[in-house]
Amino acid sequence: MITTVFVGNLDFSIDEAMLREIFGEFGEITNVNLPMDRETNRPRGFCFIDFKDRSAVEAAISKMDGSELAGRNIKVHEAQPRRRN
Repeated sequence: MITTVFVGNLDFSIDEAMLREIFGEFGEITNVNLPMDRETNRPRGFCFIDFKDRSAVEAAISKMDGSELAGRNIKVHEAQPRRRN
């Protein structure tokens, strides 16, 4: 059962604390992975949020997909397993 959401099209000003505050209303967050660019040390514009249960994932997707955050329309959907070559 997938309990992780992918959040895309994030503004570079968004940080982990903001994500925890915004997405925490849907359920308990167990982890936030906000990848950083190696060269600029800025966020890469997407993140993965792990929730404790499935109902939080569904609520976050339902309420946040296509919504505006920091002036950008974000994409929120179930995270897919990483493809290995």
